[in-house]
Amino acid sequence: MKFTQNTKRVCSETRSLKIQGAEAVASAAVDALSAEMRAFNGSTREFSKHLLETIEFLKSARPTEPALRNALRFIALQAVKSKARDVGELKLLVSQEARDYHSRSLATKLKIAEYGARLVPRRGKVLTHCHSSTVMRILKRAFDDGKRPVVTCLETRPLWQGRKSAAELSAHGLSVRLAVDGAMTSVLREMKNGDCVLVGADAITAEGDLVNKIGTAPLALAAAEYDKKFYSATGTHKFDPLTLWGRSEPIEQRSPDEVLAARDAAKSKINLHRTEILNPAFDLVDAKFVTAYVTELGVIPPQSLLATVWREFGLDKKENY
Repeated sequence: MKFTQNTKRVCSETRSLKIQGAEAVASAAVDALSAEMRAFNGSTREFSKHLLETIEFLKSARPTEPALRNALRFIALQAVKSKARDVGELKLLVSQEARDYHSRSLATKLKIAEYGARLVPRRGKVLTHCHSSTVMRILKRAFDDGKRPVVTCLETRPLWQGRKSAAELSAHGLSVRLAVDGAMTSVLREMKNGDCVLVGADAITAEGDLVNKIGTAPLALAAAEYDKKFYSATGTHKFDPLTLWGRSEPIEQRSPDEVLAARDAAKSKINLHRTEILNPAFDLVDAKFVTAYVTELGVIPPQSLLATVWREFGLDKKENY
């Protein structure tokens, strides 16, 4: 399969986490698909084939990203359903769908920020993990509304996305603390009633379970132990409809080099031939540990999420997925 250099670059940067965060990944993929199809030369039948091949290629960059899959799948469905008669019309359709995606995405983020900011305690403490553009919007909105929370960002091993969160929030004016992942219970212990944990989401299953950056599961367990509310901020496009029919959400296993590069292993005298390096990218958090999902449809308990999404989008046709 031949793709443009731009499409290959987006795939490569997504795999390497140069493009990171479910929202950013989906947005970059939608733009890459639009550009790829604008550059296409061939028949209508070949256009459809190349559209599907490009979607599969872009999806392969991050296996655990329903936002990515759903955005690309929606564009493909519109192309299949359209009455476009030639390649020119199909190109215009894909480009328009990409523009519409960005408009819908912005509206979703603004609504989530509005709902989420209401949950942030005034001059209270918030604990977050990894980097989520949606969480960043909520915390900035809360700050702009005069709530002035103190936010603790966990560093988030092995690639330190929490440092990015700390930099972004402090640049906006928020009071920020940075802690190693292992300090989560120490942070929770000092939090008061009304303080909360706020994380993003990479995927939500039909059972209401949360898939998010590795380290989220122990944080949710600890939050429950210390009786702190645990919120996940996410658009409903992170819901994976394939889990309705029994598919498990894939947990991406990343390169061991992110955890321990060969040169560092040699310095530490670790024998890599006898030591297996584990690097799962995501955790699965049982729905019972999630207080609620903060979505564009409102603040929804996990037990009600499926019914809400089903009612809103009519997820009753398996052939659409």
